[in-house]
Amino acid sequence: MIKDSLEHLIKIATDAPFSNDLLVARKEYQKYAGDIFEDDKSYESQMALFLEWYIFERIDPIHDQTVLEVIINNEKEVSPHLLKNIRKFTSNIHGLFIIKKVRGHSIRVINLFDDEQHDVVGSSNKFYFSKGTVFEGRLLPHEDSCYFTGNFCFHPEGSKKFIKSEIKKITSIQKSQEKKLEPQKREAKKENKKLNKTVCRIRKLQEKVQKLNDDKKISKIQDNLDELESIRAKHEEDCSLLEKNITIFAREIHRESKSNRAQLMLKLSRMQLLLERSRNIELKDIYRN
Repeated sequence: MIKDSLEHLIKIATDAPFSNDLLVARKEYQKYAGDIFEDDKSYESQMALFLEWYIFERIDPIHDQTVLEVIINNEKEVSPHLLKNIRKFTSNIHGLFIIKKVRGHSIRVINLFDDEQHDVVGSSNKFYFSKGTVFEGRLLPHEDSCYFTGNFCFHPEGSKKFIKSEIKKITSIQKSQEKKLEPQKREAKKENKKLNKTVCRIRKLQEKVQKLNDDKKISKIQDNLDELESIRAKHEEDCSLLEKNITIFAREIHRESKSNRAQLMLKLSRMQLLLERSRNIELKDIYRN
């Protein structure tokens, strides 16, 4: 079951050698999410969310990967059955969700970051969901369905407008970055067109050579072919370099966007925690910049 796989993953991640950065990571986490105290009502859920962030979100500075990716790449540390399950966890969706529809054994949610809808398996009674609820959660794929990890940060009704405005800022940054990719994509398309044209010319000349018996003409065409092969090699090199740069930049955009989303959710978690602890502070004075 998905719950067992997640529990095993957490156990592995919180044991050596994968737990070496745990204390440093907690300081990083609390820089954005605030200090977590044992007498907080939401202490257990806050710690669970921290561990999820540590495993799924935080980039290990040594390996330039998440802890989950490091564990997967160290196959000897994991049983084949567990490895098969946690490989799918790399496609997890961490988001701010709003409930659209509640059914007996499933719920439909909308991820506010991209407006994508997800049908999630799980009893609504188990999660205490109600339509319109805004919350932070993480979806894990399993077989042909998706499930929440069961660790949430619920935000009050009056916070929705502020949350959506913050998401809009992040989305705007991402779109601005993605626009910077367009010139590179156009250049790559142009270079690919040149390459395809050259390959086509080479093919036609090769076919022509096969039909000739005149050595002089064959030699002349062969000279042209040698020149075209050199041109093709240059186009292939340029195409490869452009594609590599596009891939690297797209990866950086994706990572930056993921980091911005995570930081926003940590900031909102901090606000929710402050609201939980406060007695005389109004919601509008907490959910604000």
